Amino acid sequence: MKKLNKLVVAFGAAILLAVNFAGVAQAAYSIDYTYAFNADQGSSQLATHSYIIMHETATEASGRNVAANMKNNYTPYTAYSTFVVGDGGKVYQVGQPGYVAYAAGNANGYSPVQIELQHTYDKAEFAKNYATYIELARDYAKKYGIPTTLDTGGAGTPGIKSHLWITQNIWGDHVDPYGYLASMGVSKAKLANDLAKGTTNVGGGNTTPTNPTKPTTPSNSNVPAGFTPENGTFVNGDTEIMNRVGVASFNAAQGGYLPAYTSWKYDSWKRVGNYVMIHHKWGSKDMFLPVRYNSTAWGTFK
Repeated sequence: MKKLNKLVVAFGAAILLAVNFAGVAQAAYSIDYTYAFNADQGSSQLATHSYIIMHETATEASGRNVAANMKNNYTPYTAYSTFVVGDGGKVYQVGQPGYVAYAAGNANGYSPVQIELQHTYDKAEFAKNYATYIELARDYAKKYGIPTTLDTGGAGTPGIKSHLWITQNIWGDHVDPYGYLASMGVSKAKLANDLAKGTTNVGGGNTTPTNPTKPTTPSNSNVPAGFTPENGTFVNGDTEIMNRVGVASFNAAQGGYLPAYTSWKYDSWKRVGNYVMIHHKWGSKDMFLPVRYNSTAWGTFK
């Protein structure tokens, strides 16, 4: 049975969070509970206080839309995080802090808070988001007695962890958030320093997106000609999608449907007209899946 203290009561869209954690002043950000899970959503399992896990959304959608997607498309064991940071430094709560969130596989039970950072190429917006990303992680690390060190030690070492560290030490194949942060001028060393010291300045201005999903990773021999290498996972939205076999074309042979809310690993992507198609190898066959039309993604990317 869900615990009654998982109920979230929101009097309006955004409520200023007065952070009363021991020794922590009131935070500069606010928490919007519009998309917070109700008592029938999310895990009822309390997480141990080992990690604060840092993610990025890997899809060019507003923070509000990412949070809404997690809330509105929730089914047991679908992916969701505790918070989404975006839209100029706003915080959208989805999962209940202190409880397991499903965003880092076998590490979920060790993390009372997992945080998603909006994928935006507006540097002014990013600067505000980043400042909140740092503050939020530090505040909840202090609340749960977790060190503010980044990616230190092995699986038994508590601290703030990137999803890449989770992959390297516990489970999975995700590499966020470092590729995206680097594209916005934030190195791993800077992130570690900012989390340790509470510094947040990254400047402003705009930059141009380099691809429609997330920063690329090294190429491999399976990538078709004309495709941009990128290892990741696409999580479908609420509508099944037909994939294609052999070539990246809607005239190619139909391979079957990717069901709603299921995942599809890919190694590369390409724009095909107004669409973006991603690719993976299934045995000897090249499989292609349309995942975006113009600026509208049909799911999320990890």
